[in-house]
Amino acid sequence: MKSVSDLGLMVYGIRQRTGLSQRDLAARLGVSQRYLSELETGKPKVLNDQFFAVMEKLGIELTFRERNRG
Repeated sequence: MKSVSDLGLMVYGIRQRTGLSQRDLAARLGVSQRYLSELETGKPKVLNDQFFAVMEKLGIELTFRERNRG
């Protein structure tokens, strides 16, 4: 994953596999349908606690790996 667009596609794919509408998944996650839509299109306005809570509920683990730039 290299961008927020990649993350959005991942979220979209998870929703498609569950067969839920944006509205239904948003309700299950405790977020608005608009928030989920922005997330799926790679345009989340804020990366806050809500963002990370949604990622956790979807089973997405974000990790950090430092690259050797030498």
